[in-house]
Order: sequence, then structure tokens, then C-alpha cells
Amino acid sequence: MNDRVNTIWKYLEKIYPEKIFFISEEDPWRFLITVMLSASTTDKQAVKAAAALFSRFPDPSSVASADVSSVEALIRSAGLSRTKAPRIIAVSRYIADNGLPENAEALRSLPGIGEKTAECYKEHVLHLPAVICDTHFVRVARRLGFTDTSDRDKAAEEIRERFPEEIWSRMSMVVNLHGRTICRPRPLCSECPLSSLCPSADGAGAVS
Repeated sequence: MNDRVNTIWKYLEKIYPEKIFFISEEDPWRFLITVMLSASTTDKQAVKAAAALFSRFPDPSSVASADVSSVEALIRSAGLSRTKAPRIIAVSRYIADNGLPENAEALRSLPGIGEKTAECYKEHVLHLPAVICDTHFVRVARRLGFTDTSDRDKAAEEIRERFPEEIWSRMSMVVNLHGRTICRPRPLCSECPLSSLCPSADGAGAVS
């Protein structure tokens, strides 16, 4: 991590709340299902669909024995319901039979669990260092020079190489929040407290 990137991170980290939650669900299974529902939609829509699902099927066992069409109907507002429903049932069946996965590797072996979902689970449920690379994170990390790529997997690799693991989780949440509020696809540079530091703002491009 070079001096400029370090300065940007130290400043960015200070201006956002210590605790940041995009999905404020304490139950590990419900949190996992809500994150699965958030794929290709907003957290707001995912939470709405999760609430509908949990009102009918409140635990892993009840979802595990549900028919796909019922789950599809309940989660339709989150989109991709035909893809998500069977995966949610399969994951719930696994948890009902075996308990919650104790590590991200076990979680990744389940249907419909991608890298982002596994890293969210690591951070929120297992309380382990995690690099959560979603669209917001990658966009902002590249603009700020934290990574040189827009590829999620490569970006996650570069973050792990360039930054100490004790800040991975905090960075994931802070950078994501900055991407939702200021550094949007059409960035609000005039409102950004990092405008004088940002390599994208001065035309320097991403820095390594």
C-alpha cells in the first residue's frame, strides 16, 4: 500500500460510522438467506422478500420441506425467483440436517453460494476477516486506487495482497457505503470529501 492509498483509506475510514449494516439480521440462517436474495437486486428488495418468506416459513426445517412454487411466490419481489427458490430450499435443507456451516469453504460447496455470499457470512456470522466484493465495492476501490481491476475475483485478490487482513471487513463496509452514497456510477465528486485525494478526480488513474 503506497502513501497516497494509505492516506485515502485512513481518511475514508474516519468519516463513516464504526458500525455499518446493510442487512441487520442477527439470526445466521435468516441472514444467509437474505444475502442470497440480494443477488442482482437491492438490499431493500431482498429484506422485503425475506420478510415475506420468513412469515410463512420461519426456520430452516420449514423451508426445507416447502414446495418450490410457494417459495418462488414469496420471494418474487427480489427477482430471479425461479433460480433463487430451489437454492434457498437446498441450503435450508442442508442447515436443517447438518447445522450451520462452520467455515466459508463448507458454505461455498452449497448450491447458489457465491464468493460475495460466502464472504458476507464470514464477516457477519463467523466474525472472520472478509473481503466483500460487490458492484459498489469494486467500482469505488478501483477509482480510489485500491485495486487496478474491475473484475471482482481479481479485485478481491489484490485487496488481500495489498492490505492487512485486520482491515478487510471494515474496508468492505466503508467502501461499499461510500459507493452507495457518494461514489455512485455517476459520482457526486463535488460532494466528496476525498476529491482532493482521489486519483480518478485528478486524472491520474488507479494507483497500485
